[in-house]
Amino acid sequence: MFESARLAELSDSAAFAYLHKLSREGIEGHRGADLWLEKNSLKGDSEVIFGDLLGDSQYACIIGLYGNYPLGFLIAEQTNLFGDVCVDIHEVFVEADARSVGIGESMMDFLIAWSGSKSASSITSRALPGDRQLKNFFERYKLTARLIEVAKKI
Repeated sequence: MFESARLAELSDSAAFAYLHKLSREGIEGHRGADLWLEKNSLKGDSEVIFGDLLGDSQYACIIGLYGNYPLGFLIAEQTNLFGDVCVDIHEVFVEADARSVGIGESMMDFLIAWSGSKSASSITSRALPGDRQLKNFFERYKLTARLIEVAKKI
């Protein structure tokens, strides 16, 4: 078996819904998850999000595979930043038991190629505080912190 990545297809709907549900369950209770869900996450249930992504050329919904089995997804959007084309990663998720086998790397490599095809000059994203695994993943691709958002509940 081997890891790979490709753009999502209509037939990936059920797998995406399952993985999307797992991604939401996986961040419950993490510091900053409530703020991220309210301000930055794509809204709607999994089926609505998936349908919207497939119908919009500004988005890439990348499915990460091990063999032919989908075990992760990455959602990115082509945007503008400082007058240049930028790609913003909204979400990246790999099933916990499948991490460290290269699925995330395959999705990121696919995203970099997709970003190049869009003439993007940069890639941006976010990680929740304390999510060292995701922070380390991003740093392997030279994505480093440029802004730290702070908040205090009153």
